[in-house]
Formats: sequence, C-alpha cells, structure tokens
Amino acid sequence: MRIVLVADDRILRDGLRALLGQNATTEVTGEANCSPEAAERVSELEPDVVIADIGSWTSGSVEMVRHIARAYPPVRIVVLSPIRNQAFVAAVFRAGTHGYVVKRNGFDELLRAIDAVCSGSTYLCPRVRELILPGYAQSHGAARKPSEAGLTEREAAVLELLAEGQTSKEVALMLNVSSKTIDACRRQLMKKLEVNSVAGLVKRALAMGMTTLAS
Repeated sequence: MRIVLVADDRILRDGLRALLGQNATTEVTGEANCSPEAAERVSELEPDVVIADIGSWTSGSVEMVRHIARAYPPVRIVVLSPIRNQAFVAAVFRAGTHGYVVKRNGFDELLRAIDAVCSGSTYLCPRVRELILPGYAQSHGAARKPSEAGLTEREAAVLELLAEGQTSKEVALMLNVSSKTIDACRRQLMKKLEVNSVAGLVKRALAMGMTTLAS
C-alpha cells in the first residue's frame, strides 16, 4: 500500500515513515507538511492511503480532507489526531475520511486502520467508537433525537458544534457556510428549543445525547 503522510510535525513524519517502512505491506511514497502541498502530492503520486495528522479543526485540515476525498475518490484517508470529541469526529467523517485513530493509541492501531480502509471498510479506534455509533445517545438516558425535536440536519450539526464549544466562525468554517448563516441558524435553534442563550442550547444538546463535552 502506497502512503502519503501529511503532518506539520517533522518528527512525527520521520517516526511514521520509519515504522511503516518496517511493515511489509506499506510504503511511504511521499510527505507533505501543509494542505496545499498535500493535494499536490496526492495528484502526483496517486497513493492508496493518505495519513493526515490533524491537531485542530480551525487549521484548514478538515477542508484538506474534503478536497482530497472529492478530487481523488479512490484514495483512502486516515485521520490521526489527539482530538477525542464527538462533533469533531463526525465532522471529519462528513468531510470524507475513512478512518480515525487517536494519537494515544499504539502504532498497531494505525496499521489496523490502514488495513481496514484499504479493504473498503470504515475504521474507528475504540477510544472514539462509542461517541458516534448508533445508539450512543440512548445509552446516556432517555434522550430525544434531533429529528424528534423538529431540527433539520444542518440545525442538528450546528447545535452539536456549538455545544462542543465552537464559535460561530469556527462552525461556519467546518460546515463551509458564512458566519451570518450560522448566526441565523443559532437564533432558529433557540426558538425551536425554547431557550434564550448558548448555555441553554448546550443543556438541550446534553439532554439529547448529542455531546458529552469530552475532549
């Protein structure tokens, strides 16, 4: 499997390249340290897998995932991140990633992710699996589904991201819309959920099992 590594951290890239080079089925054919360079490497090298180190969802890295997923559908994408957060994990999968591994896992977990996505599966490491599997909300009590509260798909996504502490600007970046659109959506959420503050929205999101405020 031909792999392109995308990470700003040179030490991380060097370490992964060395470890992957010791594995009989993987070969690092290229590296990139920023989003524009990543797209160039994927276009040039046509890898089987892109391993993307994403440390922040405001850095443009999620947009990089979205661009690669749309422009190069055969390429499988595995996100490596320290973030263990329901809204963030959901966002990167909406962007088009195929696997997600938390950095606190060992290298073997990354290999399992690579094998899984290359076989056509979606992979979540155990540390985040429970955050987005069906039935997660129900496991946290008698929670109302967003649809049962009369929320649209976009409203549910905005509510989830706001509840996880993101600003309107950050939510707009994640959902690829304007800040004004998010502000309008937030006002509509307050009206539908009968609250008058962001704190009230957070409480509603908790009640619906949409966030645990975990990081």
